[in-house]
Amino acid sequence: MNKQSNKKFKAPACRRIKESKRSMTPQSPESVEDSRPKKRKRAENETPRKRTRVSDVARPSTSCQDQLKTVMRTKRKITKEEGHSLPAKKKKGLLEHILTTESSSSTVDITTESSSSRLVINSTETRNISERNLKRKAEDLKEPPRRKKMKKMEAEKERVASQRAEFYKKYIELHKLGEGGFGSVYAGYREKDKLPVAIKHILKNNVVLKHKDENDSELALEVVIMLKLRTAIVGQPSILFLLDWYDLDQELILVMERPIPAEDLSQYLTDHRGSLKEKEAKIILKQLVEATVHLEYANIFHRDIKVDNILIQTGSEGPRVYLIDFGLSCFDDKKQHQLFCGVPDTMPHDWFIHNCYIAGPTTVWQLGVVLFEILHKKLFKTISFLSNKLKISKRLSKNCQDFLTKCLMFDFKERPTLEELRHHPWFS
Repeated sequence: MNKQSNKKFKAPACRRIKESKRSMTPQSPESVEDSRPKKRKRAENETPRKRTRVSDVARPSTSCQDQLKTVMRTKRKITKEEGHSLPAKKKKGLLEHILTTESSSSTVDITTESSSSRLVINSTETRNISERNLKRKAEDLKEPPRRKKMKKMEAEKERVASQRAEFYKKYIELHKLGEGGFGSVYAGYREKDKLPVAIKHILKNNVVLKHKDENDSELALEVVIMLKLRTAIVGQPSILFLLDWYDLDQELILVMERPIPAEDLSQYLTDHRGSLKEKEAKIILKQLVEATVHLEYANIFHRDIKVDNILIQTGSEGPRVYLIDFGLSCFDDKKQHQLFCGVPDTMPHDWFIHNCYIAGPTTVWQLGVVLFEILHKKLFKTISFLSNKLKISKRLSKNCQDFLTKCLMFDFKERPTLEELRHHPWFS
């Protein structure tokens, strides 16, 4: 009993001593790790988050050699920290992950640089290559100037050929009617209904007056004027309207109405021994004044009214007048004109004094010159008229003499307006 009791008594004491000794003995790393909270077990092929820091892998570099140094430095760091604790398979997978991350970070850096200037381009060499590639693509997209010019020339040739074919399909050209400083006029007719037309050929090299539209495209001013007349003066019988026009390679073709039988006033005077009776002259002048009033309302200044630019259609109802040839016409805008246009011998007195002229008074002067040549068997000359070598015939009626005198006043301010001429007593 005593031995057994002693054993029972000693056993707890021995156990306590051993436990106290164990508590005083330093614990091994394994025991410490066992006492810590257990972490989630990482899969075998899982990439250690600790080893793939962005600061180590994705920092910017300046060359491929720097990238290689970064990879090797990271590899040595991993080996130093892990030692031989990682299996070879894991080390290989980790290294592959680092290399993959390095290459992908370079791609991200380059792509990001193209869309935002806040990120740094990974490599100067890569940037230069990218710039060269972009430049090469831009050059491929940009058509060479010579090829572009050739395409433009081919398109222009096709357009001219198409316009020429359309003209010859639509109209038949006949004999020449007349020729001027800017081109020639031919008789013709429209194929579908045999409508008589006048076909005017204008060499582009002879076109001096041009007009720029809102797109800065230049066009012969005569064409622009005729196109406006077609819409602005509807129903005016004393103006021949433009039917068609064609812009060809070296010339412009204008197709206009052609009254028949008709001839210009110069030839008409020759056929009537050089002059007309006052009654017939009144019919012609009244129609001319009406036409010029409509032109003034349309803001168009003819600038070259003379017997050669007036067409007379003969018929049972008396002479019918048409104002033709708008080659020197322009838009008025109520300003002084300095470009000399018309016949020098018949320019108004104010041109010789001021070297400029105004549309309304100049048109009135030109109408007076036309009437003078209709009633007198003489050509009008401004200098001769100013020096009294040419005088208005006293055989004319008082109203006719008054009409002529007012049209040919030296001072342009004393000449009547076109609207005042329209209501002159001579026409009543």
